[in-house]
Amino acid sequence: MASHEIVSSEEVLENDLHTGVSNEDESLDSKDEILAEDFMGEAMRGGLETVAGFNSYSALKDSANFLEVPVTDDLEALPDAGALEFKTPETVCGSDDRVRITPATNIPWRWICQLIITYPNGAQARGTGWFIGGRTVMTAGHCVYSHANGGWARSIEVIPGMDAAVRPFGSQVSSSLRSVLGWTRDRNHEYDYGAIILPNCNLGNRVGWFGFAALSDNSLSNLLVNNSGYAGDKPFGTQWFNAGVITSVQPRKLYYMLDTFGGQSGSPIWRFLNGERHAVGIHAYGGCPNSATRITLEVFNNMLAWRNIPC
Repeated sequence: MASHEIVSSEEVLENDLHTGVSNEDESLDSKDEILAEDFMGEAMRGGLETVAGFNSYSALKDSANFLEVPVTDDLEALPDAGALEFKTPETVCGSDDRVRITPATNIPWRWICQLIITYPNGAQARGTGWFIGGRTVMTAGHCVYSHANGGWARSIEVIPGMDAAVRPFGSQVSSSLRSVLGWTRDRNHEYDYGAIILPNCNLGNRVGWFGFAALSDNSLSNLLVNNSGYAGDKPFGTQWFNAGVITSVQPRKLYYMLDTFGGQSGSPIWRFLNGERHAVGIHAYGGCPNSATRITLEVFNNMLAWRNIPC
């Protein structure tokens, strides 16, 4: 259980985060799933109907005063966080059938964030995160803590729904980070997950967030899942989607042939069922099959503790 013990980038932890959160009495043997629900957010409540010939993006852009920040050569040249940490690339498996998400202002795309990471040694990298609560953005452990670059990231800028130069919801910067000893101490890829705690709930409450679930082996086997993130082989700040089935379920890992690329480390692997979206893994590794850190009961409970940090 110690590998799932929560660690923080801050010298003083919140009282309820001094130790890892788990419940050894609970088991997925008697339940197919344990769920935390998604939230649609306050942005653009009511939504627009999809009507052929109507440019909904222009309507939203005009009313929301979207921020546009030029994509510089320096941003385009940012390596992905995984490339700085290890040499196993995230990979396209077979033919590349990824699809660009543009605009990225609708659900669930606005829940997914471009990350710009600055490490203690001054190195910068790109990654992907996704909201799980008002202040909480989930990502890979190697995005928040890099053994190769001095430890905890100095700062991470979180940009939800980024679409090239357009930042429709603005951004927030944080240095309040979370992970577990299994990653920060042991560098074990089975524990490669972490979270970014934003300064307040303003951004998260506006865009909304993913639910997440700890599912049984049977529920995960051959499950059709989705992934979207900010791929490093595409123009900076553009979001790319792919989907497929989970081909192998391991105690702490999920494997699939979804197309990914460096920069998508930390992106969500989620199911879409009955109108709700529940993440079941945190994408982190390539190799065809590519893989995610599985949301087990221990991971679920840590995520719930991070999600429940008050505004």
